[in-house]
Amino acid sequence: MSEVTVFYGLYGSGKSEVSINYALRLAEKGRAVTIVDLDAVTPYFRVRDVRERLLAAGVNVVSPKDSIRHADLPVLPEGIRTVLLQGEGDVVVDVGGDPTGARVLGGLKDALRPDARGLFVVNAMRPFSRTLDEAQEAVRGVTSSAGLPPGGLVSNTHLGESTRIEHIAKGLEFTGSLGLCLGLPVVMVGVPDWLKSRDEGLAKVLGGVPPLYLERHLLKPWETTE
Repeated sequence: MSEVTVFYGLYGSGKSEVSINYALRLAEKGRAVTIVDLDAVTPYFRVRDVRERLLAAGVNVVSPKDSIRHADLPVLPEGIRTVLLQGEGDVVVDVGGDPTGARVLGGLKDALRPDARGLFVVNAMRPFSRTLDEAQEAVRGVTSSAGLPPGGLVSNTHLGESTRIEHIAKGLEFTGSLGLCLGLPVVMVGVPDWLKSRDEGLAKVLGGVPPLYLERHLLKPWETTE
C-alpha cells in the first residue's frame, strides 16, 4: 500500500537530508517513489540540488523548473496537486523549515490524502529546539501552518561530522520526552551512516526505535563527497 510522508521541522533540523535518505531507502526496497521539493523559501540544502542523483537511484523528483530552481520566492512545482492526489507509489514531501515555509503545504491541504503522515524532525542541538518548551512551540507553530497534524517525531540530533553515539542517545532521550509531552511516538532515529559500523552499542541506544541511516547528499559549497 502506497504512503504519503511529509517531513517538516525547523531550519537546521536536517529534514531535507532525512527526506532524501528516506526516499532512497524506499527505492532500495523496490518501491516506486516520488519526492516533492516544497522547500520554497530556504535557499540552501534543497532536494532539487541533488535531483540527478535521485533520478539515477530510481526516485522521481517533483521540484520547480530548472529556470527558477534557485528562486527564493515560493514557487510551487508543476503538477504538485496531481502527484499528491493521484501519484503512483509512495510520495515523500520535504517542507520549508519554519512556519512561513510550512504555509506552502497549508495551501495544498485540499490535495493531501486523508492518510498522509506528518513527521516532525527534531535536532536538539539547534536553536529553538534545546528545551522542551521551545520544541513544543516549534512543533505546534510549524505543523499548524502546514495544516497537517503531526503523526510522529524523528529524532535527528547531530553535530555534523562530529556526531558521536552519545549525541544520538541524548537526542533520542530528548525527543522521547517531547513525544510524551505531545502524545506522539518517536518513529525513527537519524543516524550518520558511518556510525553504523563504528559503534557496537548503537542498538542498545536505539532501544528498538528504527534507525534511518543517513548518507550526506546536501553539502556546503566548499565540501565534496570525496
